[in-house]
Amino acid sequence: MGRQTAARFVGRTLLRLLAVIVAVAFAAPPAGAWTSSSRAFGVDIRVEGDGWGSATREEVQTLLQAVADELVDGPNPVFAHPVVVTQGGDAPVALFAPGPAGEHRVRVSAHDRAWAQYAYQFGHELCHVMAGHTAHAAADPARRRHQWFEEALCEAAGLYALRSMAARWRDDAPYPAWEDYAPVLAAYVERLLAEPHRQLPAGQSAAQWLNTHLHALRDDPYRRADNEVVANLLLQRLEASPEHWGALYALNRHEPGQVRDLGDYLLQWREHAPTEHRAFVAELAGLLGFGDEAAPSAQRPLERLAAYMPAARATLNPAN
Repeated sequence: MGRQTAARFVGRTLLRLLAVIVAVAFAAPPAGAWTSSSRAFGVDIRVEGDGWGSATREEVQTLLQAVADELVDGPNPVFAHPVVVTQGGDAPVALFAPGPAGEHRVRVSAHDRAWAQYAYQFGHELCHVMAGHTAHAAADPARRRHQWFEEALCEAAGLYALRSMAARWRDDAPYPAWEDYAPVLAAYVERLLAEPHRQLPAGQSAAQWLNTHLHALRDDPYRRADNEVVANLLLQRLEASPEHWGALYALNRHEPGQVRDLGDYLLQWREHAPTEHRAFVAELAGLLGFGDEAAPSAQRPLERLAAYMPAARATLNPAN
């Protein structure tokens, strides 16, 4: 064997050895190596289909279950059916229609081992499942007037999951080799949070900002730049009080006809929430300029709400 041939042989051997080392280092955790708290609470995430690139389904499933661990801290009937996740290609989405066996259906666009992108996308979509997003599928367009608020909450959920995982993974990742990804998760979320369009304009309160944007958001719940301003504000409150993620289950539980404006929507959220979450929901309502949450809805007509916020007066008289 000549020197060049020997060198090529050694080079190929080293490359094969390196490939084996990488495959082992980033493989899914072996059975029993990691215990998911959300799975113990009944959250069953199933990754199906193809399109995951260099990541295996087992790796993706482990990552998504870790995301659920950051948002779910107890059992809830919403998880009576599994969450089935597939690769959607274009954009992440939580489908309104359940699967044939009642399963929640989520698509993500992340692929390969872009764990930060997976966490961000799935945290957002899992929030929709927790919040009963299927209520927006109703034929009544009034059911969708406040969908933007759920979108903002779920954007906050994606950011929260990323930030929380970045801190946890420094020394407690599902698999030891994944601890190296902690700085990547942290850098990803901090870059998002620092984007200029997500910042509340200087000199404006959240209520003042919302007063000028509420109509546009009501007409189009997918105004990302606007939703992300609210998401940054909500994230601050939720990071300070993470025990209140359970309040999500009470969103969208009102009956049709009970909600006429955002104030009613927030009040119905509060009234359907367990006692331990009501003060927190009222705090968020106050942040947005709807602070009269003490009165029951029957004693709080829309005309009374109009005294608290000009945008509510515009709801009464949309032509003005």
